[in-house]
Amino acid sequence: MAILTMREMKAYIRDKVTEDEDFRNRFLTDPRAVISEEFGIFIPEDFDIQVHEDDATTAHFVLPLSPRLTEESLAQIAGGGWLDNASRGLGP
Repeated sequence: MAILTMREMKAYIRDKVTEDEDFRNRFLTDPRAVISEEFGIFIPEDFDIQVHEDDATTAHFVLPLSPRLTEESLAQIAGGGWLDNASRGLGP
């Protein structure tokens, strides 16, 4: 699969969980494994993945990354971050 942005990966997953109930169940159970399998990338254990489902009485909002980044975050982003390196097979 071509290198995708985080936005593109999220859109792909959002569409697929809507169309495929088995995929949805697997994603809810082990999102790290499903993402790794679908996109062929390595996700470090220290990268947190949280999955939330809306229901009749709960809505979730995902806020963009805060503009107040730590020095560590800035260094990782400047270096291409885990996603870029992993997607090229270079590891975290």
